[in-house]
Amino acid sequence: MGAWGTGIFDDDTTCDVRGDFIDYLEEGKSVELATQIILEEYLGKYNIDDNLEVLSLVYIGLSAIQLDKKCLQEQVRKNAIELIKRGADLELWEEAGEDDYEERKRVLSEFKQKLLNVK
Repeated sequence: MGAWGTGIFDDDTTCDVRGDFIDYLEEGKSVELATQIILEEYLGKYNIDDNLEVLSLVYIGLSAIQLDKKCLQEQVRKNAIELIKRGADLELWEEAGEDDYEERKRVLSEFKQKLLNVK
């Protein structure tokens, strides 16, 4: 994973998920179909049991872009919240240093709170 910051879309995976989701919507695909395609494309490449980090990044990116577009699906929201609670994404940040790790933790905590507050 290439990352250039601690923000939600500051890594290759979440940035690609966002771009692909927007592209699919612009092509006229429904939110449901765009989501299904993204999950198949990204998660089909990995053994998810061994790659919780990737699973986390995909769901974080997907939930963030759906939230931005006001089309957040409940299952995507729940999965993102659960993965953030588990800290699956944070393993990627352990090598980045304590400051970046703590900043990413804060960013994810704030994002989780946004997801929890969605009605």
